[in-house]
This record gives sequence, structure tokens and C-alpha cells, in this order.
Amino acid sequence: MSLQDTPQSERIHIGFFGRRNAGKSSLINAIAGQPVSLVSETPGTTTDPVRKAMEILPLGPVLLIDTPGIDDEGSLGEMRVARSKEVIRETDIALLVLSAKVFLEENASFLQRGLDSGKPPVFRLLKALKREQFLLPERERALLADFREEDIPVMLIFSQVDRLSEAEREALQIVIKILREEKTKYGILEVRSSSGLSLEGIEEIKSALGVFLPKQKERRLFSGLVEAGDYIVLVSPIDESAPKGRLILPQQMAIRDLLDYHAIPLVAQPEELKTIMESLKGKVKLVVTDSQAFKEVECILEKAVPLTSFSILMARYKGFLSYALEGCAVLDSLEEGDKIYIAEGCTHHRQCGDIGTVKLPKMLEKYSGKKLDFVFTEGKGFLSEEKQKELKLMIHCGACMLSEREVQSRYRDFLDKGIPICNYGLAMAKMNGILDRAVAML
Repeated sequence: MSLQDTPQSERIHIGFFGRRNAGKSSLINAIAGQPVSLVSETPGTTTDPVRKAMEILPLGPVLLIDTPGIDDEGSLGEMRVARSKEVIRETDIALLVLSAKVFLEENASFLQRGLDSGKPPVFRLLKALKREQFLLPERERALLADFREEDIPVMLIFSQVDRLSEAEREALQIVIKILREEKTKYGILEVRSSSGLSLEGIEEIKSALGVFLPKQKERRLFSGLVEAGDYIVLVSPIDESAPKGRLILPQQMAIRDLLDYHAIPLVAQPEELKTIMESLKGKVKLVVTDSQAFKEVECILEKAVPLTSFSILMARYKGFLSYALEGCAVLDSLEEGDKIYIAEGCTHHRQCGDIGTVKLPKMLEKYSGKKLDFVFTEGKGFLSEEKQKELKLMIHCGACMLSEREVQSRYRDFLDKGIPICNYGLAMAKMNGILDRAVAML
């Protein structure tokens, strides 16, 4: 990620779902205005989710996600379908793409029953469809159920309209009319059609997307914590695990948000913290540290100086601070052999002093005095439903690289099963004996 780019986690995620050769890739290419995904008559060209960052006004920064077909076959096909289902976790708006021709063919019986009257074809078809229980195909209905369960707004797109005969186009328009009248029954907010060749309807789809997502309350990292002119110290250790030539995302976000508040961010490593505090004695409103430096920083600061960590701020920002705080209590009741799941939201090269796979496990075993069983995942990988049942606790990173919806989906998985959750910063504050201080200001 460039320092000038909006992070993927802060973009509205728009997922494109549907069968193989439904026209998903053509549609995403047309919306993006460039060849993001391969397009071929051969089914199954998209084998893994493909992502493209762009801007769609007035939505703003978005992430378009092309997915493998939901009808893929064989053992490899099942894995691809599973990948598509995983994308649902992070999707803010779903575009369900259905080939208009395939749809009409699968509803041929409805069309045939519309031919039993002397009225014009349009009216005969309308009468037949109104009389019967009108259903979308089973695969698409199953996807709509998944979207509804996650409370994801859906736009249904009938694609490849350019391949229809005049009579079929007329039939499709009636289908669209009926679906628009009954769209709430299917959890659909809008129904559109598009032509992959002429790009007809693409601008209309983009315009519809612009007003599709309900306006949400703006989230701020330091909401309610700072005011203009406040001095905020950000402690950012540069060790062997730090990325070369840049700050990590939570530190970047903190600096930008403080500047937006017209506060005064001061960035330093732990070794320079004492000098800063002595120079600004009594003027520092808050100190935010990397969780790994909690103990060192706490020893330098006077008791009256508020202290928290980037990871804890991210838990508050992503909306799961209260749940993660409750999960901290489990650290006092760990037993020999308990299985602890440590989940990292990003993918990076593991160093010898990696926080998730090295430092945190050592701290947990030292704190509990027990030999524990650790399970690790990183990036989009997430523990299967079956393996989740074996866990005593899940500890997640600050989730700066994951969208709010994906974070909430992950945590809901565990909360619904009664499995406690925590995060890196809160766990480290607890084990360093400063949890109350670390959350006092929040």
C-alpha cells in the first residue's frame, strides 16, 4: 500500500457474484474501465478473487471484487466456490450477476404457460408470471439468503442482454418489472440489465451504486478523545519486524486523524519518549504506543498521563472493544493444553521477533504458567467452523487491514458459539498489569 492510497480496509467493498460465464468479469472490467479480470468463453476463467481499487462517486473509494463461479464443479471447483463464499464476509454491496438468456431458459415453463390466451405476448407473459410462484434459480436464491443473513444490500444484474432476441428482450423487461415490484421478497434493492458488448447500462449501474449504500456515521480513530491543539505522543518502535521505509497502517491513520482534528502529533521511538515528556511536562493529552512497548513506556510515564495502544484504538474504531475487553478475563483461567487461536489480518514475512507467532505466545505461557496449544492464520485465511469449536480463546490483531464488515463477521462467528475473543493490545495490557489504565480514557 502506498502512503497516498486509501487503505483497502477503508474502502467500500463491492462483490461480484454469479455463475461461471455469467458476465461478472466483463461487468467489472466495464465498471473499472480497464481489463481487471480475464474474459473467456471457457467456463471458470476466474479461479481466485480478483480485486481492483478505484473511485465511484458519490460512494468514494471502493474495492471491486470479482469471484469464481458459484456453479464450479469437481474438487477444485468446490474450493473455488468456497473462496467466493469467503468474499461475502467482506462485502458491503453485492452485485448478483445472472445471464439473461440462462435465466429465461430456466423459466421456459413460465413463458410457455403465457401462450394460452389471445392477448398480445407481453400481457400473456405478465399474466402467467403473476399467476405462478415466481422464483429465481436455486443457486441465486441461496446466495441471496447468504447476503440477507449478513445484511448486505444486493443489486441483481441481468447480463449479456445483447445476446437476446427481440422477443426475449421483451420477456426480460416484464421479468424485471415484476422483480422490481417484489424485490423485497428476495432481499433485492435494485434490478438492472447490461450488455457486455456495448456497455449499455454500465453508467446507470455506477449511478445506482452511488446511492446504494445507506449513509453511515463517519468513524474516527480519536473520536471524543482529542481536541484542536492537544499534544498526542505516538510511540513507534523501529525493530527487526518493522516495515522498511514506512510506518505501519495504524500509525499512519493516527497521524492523519490527529491532523484532521488540528491536534499536534509527536512521533518517537521509546528511547526518545523521556525527552519528549520532560520537554512538554504537563501538556501531553495522551500517549499511544505499540502494544509491544507497553511495559517500557509505562515505566517512563507519570501515572497521571493517559496511555493506550494503537491496537486498542483499532478495536474501538472497528467496534469490538467491549467484546474484546470481556475476553481478557479468560487469560486468568487458562488450563494446560488449552487451544488459543491467534489471527493476523495481514500477510507479511515472519521475523524472529514476530508479535503474533513468537512474542504473544511466549507472554501467554509465561502469564498462565501453562503449556498452551496455539493455532495461527494470517490474511484472508480464517479457521474453519469445525476447528473453531475446539478453541478456548481467539486473539485477533488490530485488524487494520480488514474492513469493518469483515471484522464484525469474524467476531460474530465466535460470539455466536460462545467463544471469548480478545485482541493483541488488550491481551498485552492485561499481562503487563496495566489494562485498566490502557482503557480508562476510552
